[in-house]
Amino acid sequence: MNLENFTAFLQEHHNIVTLVIGIVIFVGAIMNWNWMCDPTGKPDSHRYGRGSRRVIFFLLGIVLIIVSIWSFVLTLN
Repeated sequence: MNLENFTAFLQEHHNIVTLVIGIVIFVGAIMNWNWMCDPTGKPDSHRYGRGSRRVIFFLLGIVLIIVSIWSFVLTLN
């Protein structure tokens, strides 16, 4: 799959892609996945701890899910 086909796919199905990314981030925050929530070795790791990162990713996941559903509903009308 070349880049033009991939870009066309993303433009056509951006609602689904955003929904999947939002669900992965949401579930990752709830399940406390290390690859997403562990601040060790990350830049600015002294600012946000593991709990703060979980809250931020939780809220980001909710926002992405809501926006993708909202966008899908608007395209149906």
